Amino acid sequence: MNKLINYFKNLEAKEATKFLIIFYVVGTTGFLIPQTRSLFEMLIPLSLAINLFMLLLFHPKYDRKHLIFFASVIVFTIAVEAIGVKTGMLFGEYHYGKSLSVKVFETPILIGFNWLMLSYGAVYLIRTKPALRKFVPLLTGFLMVGYDYIMEPVAMKTDMWSWAFNTIPVQNYIMWFVIAAIVGAAFELFNINANNRIAGIVFILQLVFFAILNLFLP
Repeated sequence: MNKLINYFKNLEAKEATKFLIIFYVVGTTGFLIPQTRSLFEMLIPLSLAINLFMLLLFHPKYDRKHLIFFASVIVFTIAVEAIGVKTGMLFGEYHYGKSLSVKVFETPILIGFNWLMLSYGAVYLIRTKPALRKFVPLLTGFLMVGYDYIMEPVAMKTDMWSWAFNTIPVQNYIMWFVIAAIVGAAFELFNINANNRIAGIVFILQLVFFAILNLFLP
């Protein structure tokens, strides 16, 4: 285990990018082959954990402020999702399936980590264009809504979550925008360092992954 950790610690961003591209090619193929699809659905929690590990491995600065910020985003988004599941008033009526593993208050713990990972990646991508820096909260909201629009049909097909009457309500996208904009604003307000190329790569690869499955997954 120590050798594996040391290997990843010594990875350069370019090598990590190659690893992630191969990882997503294998994952996409596994989902599209009927004989292996169920196996890869079972591996969704492990896949998210690997993505988060790779992103945090290349995070440029670890201090008290950053750790508290990351924990706060995770707790905040889990809490909002839990309220949404319980009441149906925020996102609409939905419930989580088995694919995202362990739950608290009927909400997978991983969902908070996923919100952090995606928001981090969106903020990184926006900040790469200095002219867009003043619009980080707004553009984070739009990027995340676009991501969710592409992901939703796949999530329903792979038992991540399901919607009442199999209909995705407009309020879901409104809430995604609001939450993402809040998190994006927090990145700016607390001046959180997101200069992490891997964060952007993870966001883009996930977007491509869901786009392909959206088109071809039966």
